[in-house]
Amino acid sequence: MAEGGDNSDFNTVVTKPVEFIDYNCDINNGFNEFLKSEKFDKLGFRYNVLSILGCQSSGKSSLLNSVFGLDFDVMNTKLGHSQTTKGLWGALVLPKDVDNGNATLVIDVEGTDSRERGEDRLTFEHRSALLCLAISDCVVVNLWYHSLGNLTGSNYGLLKTVVEANLELAEASENTLGSGDYKTVLCFCIRDWFPELAPLETVRQKVINEYMMGIWNDINKPEKFKDAKLEDIFRFELFGFNHALVHEGEFAADSKKFRNEWVTTISPKSYSRAVPSDGFFYYASNILQTVKDQSHLDIPNQREMLANFRCQEIKSAVLEELSPAVAEMLSAAQDGTLGDFQKRVTALANEAVEKYLELASRYDKVTSNKIGHDLVMALFQKVQPVFDASISQHCSELAMRATVMMNEKFALSGKERSLLVGGHKAADVWPKFADICEEIRAELFGSLSAQMSAYAISYSHSCGVTAESAFDSSTATDMFNVTFKNEVEVVRARHLQALRGQLADIVDSGFKVISETLLEQKLTSDKYWGDVNALIDRSYNTAMETMRGCYEGLVSSVQNNEFEYLTFIVLLETAKANLERTEARITDIIVERFEQFFQYQEFNGETIPRDWESVSAEDLKQTYAQCKKDALNIVAVLRDCRPPKLEVPKFDTSLLKPNHVLYQDLTSGVAGLKSAGSSLNDEMLVDTVKACKKRFHELFRTAQQIQNSSRNGMSWKNIPAPFWVLLLLCSWNELRSVLGVFFKVQILIPLLVLAFVIVQYCSHLVFGTSADAVMRPIKQNAQQAVMMVAKWAFNMATSAAAAAAAATANSRAQTVIPPDDNDEVKKDT
Repeated sequence: MAEGGDNSDFNTVVTKPVEFIDYNCDINNGFNEFLKSEKFDKLGFRYNVLSILGCQSSGKSSLLNSVFGLDFDVMNTKLGHSQTTKGLWGALVLPKDVDNGNATLVIDVEGTDSRERGEDRLTFEHRSALLCLAISDCVVVNLWYHSLGNLTGSNYGLLKTVVEANLELAEASENTLGSGDYKTVLCFCIRDWFPELAPLETVRQKVINEYMMGIWNDINKPEKFKDAKLEDIFRFELFGFNHALVHEGEFAADSKKFRNEWVTTISPKSYSRAVPSDGFFYYASNILQTVKDQSHLDIPNQREMLANFRCQEIKSAVLEELSPAVAEMLSAAQDGTLGDFQKRVTALANEAVEKYLELASRYDKVTSNKIGHDLVMALFQKVQPVFDASISQHCSELAMRATVMMNEKFALSGKERSLLVGGHKAADVWPKFADICEEIRAELFGSLSAQMSAYAISYSHSCGVTAESAFDSSTATDMFNVTFKNEVEVVRARHLQALRGQLADIVDSGFKVISETLLEQKLTSDKYWGDVNALIDRSYNTAMETMRGCYEGLVSSVQNNEFEYLTFIVLLETAKANLERTEARITDIIVERFEQFFQYQEFNGETIPRDWESVSAEDLKQTYAQCKKDALNIVAVLRDCRPPKLEVPKFDTSLLKPNHVLYQDLTSGVAGLKSAGSSLNDEMLVDTVKACKKRFHELFRTAQQIQNSSRNGMSWKNIPAPFWVLLLLCSWNELRSVLGVFFKVQILIPLLVLAFVIVQYCSHLVFGTSADAVMRPIKQNAQQAVMMVAKWAFNMATSAAAAAAAATANSRAQTVIPPDDNDEVKKDT
């Protein structure tokens, strides 16, 4: 992304300048990284190159800044005149809409006639000028109006070098001038000019007709250009610029005019050197190296330049031609049908090199082999998605292995205090959670690394093209790390919830003991709530001693007092939940207390059933009232809620990350837990007593019936045996009739005998000698069932007789009524 800024006046984005050629005339490899970072290599041919030449301190950088909105360093005249731009610097002007408009690479060149360079200045001036001529669509020549007519100030020598070099380049070209080829634009920018000095057309005639035509007539032209005109070699443009400080507004208008002309008419539709953007840096690098190596006027050997250019073209064409094959490989890799990755990629590289050599072999072997190496490396880059897809299959397998291994190591079994993790005690495994996970990750990543190493290719062709490629494994590594981390987080979350359950279980198990005290007749608020708060204190201390290490093992980064705060919340939440469950079943508790107090009594330190037969009606009434009062006393105990005395640990919840597994628990707060009171109110108490009244009355009436039966001596146990014999004799005919109708005794007995014989035969047939042993339990169970049915029938008959007798007695006896429950309800509330 461009770092310079927005240039909204021209709907472009500009970048900060980056060094292209250093002071020693060496290319900066970082410039290539800069181009890639700005996605310059994705532009294809949709870009242009503009460079500027001129004397030192002539305002070249300020001109580029004004025209394109760039930020090249400019000289501070208040500090004196000195060299500002050293070497060559480049910046990009990128259209906001990349589909409409070309990018422009603007190159600011160190000024000529530099005092700081001394004797070395001519060599650098020539090299930089020739490089700009070779790579630029447009070369801007910055001239001062007042220097026109001077030999050095007007850059006459530099212009002559440019014209001669361009002729030699054109001479070596396979194409001829006048065939429609794009001509390099020489754009003269006349500084400190304004119309009152001289018309711009007059200045143009002087520069073109006097300077350039004079140079053209003085130089020795190659044979093929003897009759050529200067306009056949160059396209000339000329612009005048007012004084930047004295006429600031006019200077800005002149800059805008030049920019508009550049965008609309001067710049070609695509890069005139026909070098794709991804090869520009290498193209420029080769030219510079050739310029430095040659001695004849520092002009590059066109054959070598052409070899570089053509081989780059061939390379691009081959890569484009092989794109469908790469896409096919990618599809196969995604489907898991690619096969041997190394073999397929090597075969593709051989095909690419063979196609490349069909044309590139006509050029310099060193150059063609070097670009052939670039071809294979570029092919490896195109195959990178195939590598990623292939290795992702292995990553998927590793993900499944990770799930299996994590489940084996951290499988939860058992419950409560017997919880096991991977067959071991949870307290032994949880502190080592991170170490175990890292062991699993290292094992799996070793497998991934081995697979990626097996995909590395060492390529060699008989022509001398070689390439080594260890494919970029960062994507696969990141995929593996993210997948494994997610698996770890899932397991971590599951086990943190299990640890939370362990904390809650400490309180739950304690409440099971405390719930037994709810049936104590003399239970007080001090005792009950003292037991509850003591349980919370013990549970907290137990958790600190036994589970702190478990939590620190499960959580990768534990803040100060984090576990203490979590434990406090979990214990209070669990205690609150247990108390709410107790209050929810208050009706059952009251009934259970009443049953225990009413039906049982203490005798010599033991609890025995009450003997209602020996209790008077008045005592029964008093016992009923007292037991009911004692049973309802539990409501007062539960309503007398007493918060725990345990202090809240100091913990800053803002330190927690939102993705913390227990974030919701830790940020829920404890205010509601500490201040929570009982939900039992007076209205609920009235409803509760009404709900219990029916059961109270049932128990009272049962005791009353036992009392009355005892007084009247009416009980089935008191009926004499002769009565039962007489009853059986008198009802014999009736019994026979019933049995005859429903059971058909005459037929049933033979059927039972036949069934017995069949069972015996089949059992011996199936089980052989062991039949008796197999059938014996079945016979015993059948006999017991028959006896139980007979006993039940007898008990039902005797109970019915006793009930009938008791009912008759009760109708003649005075009935005792339980105390008024309404008075008791009012009293208790």
